[in-house]
Amino acid sequence: MLDFRIATFLQLCETKSYTKTAKLLDITQPSVTQHIKYLQRRYQCKLFSYEGKTLRLTPEGEYLRRQAEAMTKMSAKIVADLQRMGDARQALRFGYPEEFGETAAAKVLAQILKRENAPEVSLYVKKTAELLTMLENGQLDFMLADSANENTQFAHEPAVETAFCCYAAKNHEKALEAISQLLPERLLISENGSADCAVLDEILEQHNLMKDEFHRIMTAGTSVSLRELTAAGIGIQFAYETSMQGMGDRVQKLDISNFDEKRSLVFLYLKENPEAENFKEFFETFRNVWNENKQ
Repeated sequence: MLDFRIATFLQLCETKSYTKTAKLLDITQPSVTQHIKYLQRRYQCKLFSYEGKTLRLTPEGEYLRRQAEAMTKMSAKIVADLQRMGDARQALRFGYPEEFGETAAAKVLAQILKRENAPEVSLYVKKTAELLTMLENGQLDFMLADSANENTQFAHEPAVETAFCCYAAKNHEKALEAISQLLPERLLISENGSADCAVLDEILEQHNLMKDEFHRIMTAGTSVSLRELTAAGIGIQFAYETSMQGMGDRVQKLDISNFDEKRSLVFLYLKENPEAENFKEFFETFRNVWNENKQ
């Protein structure tokens, strides 16, 4: 829906290089130059300038970048909405962070979908950062998130609560006086963009600590690999309690003094979503089933 030259402009904003932009877009460098010249003629302003050998956006260029990014997101949302409107049976598109444990989501949804007149639901399990981007682009109707991800762009509804704990293999000392006793351990963490990694930073700061103070740190790409490494005694892991379902015979929750972290989860959805009222019944059902499973 957008002028194809806007895509060239946004790519050049990222690379600050005509050569790199041409390579990434698989077009010639003169084509990149022509696209930018066209936009400058169209908007009657200069979009880039050189400071020495460095290409920089002008104030007008920076304004266009912000607006073009917003238009790109809106264009993607319109396409997704139109495609969905053509589907006679519109399933609720539910984003669920893998950091919360896919098993927990599957159990709750299984119970909901067995009910009479249950809604159709498509479940998307990805990292929190990926889901937030999908929500912005209209590829999701709503998602579950840690309350730390609330922002003015999204509306939010209270969802459920879960604990955030430290886990280790069964042979690890269970009772500890302070988190600082764990610093000699290997800390197992998720990739950037995961909710559990952000929450861990927040908690460590409250205890006047940082991740870098752990003697060894290992990053693993998925929640499954983190759980397996923890169970094998490779290191310790801070995680949502729900992500450890089914691991009780292989890992244990450490009992750390002055550490009892509860996290409030929320449903996030776009404020301008005209279907928002239709989600409320699902939210209530999800809350009820989740809490029933905890009892």
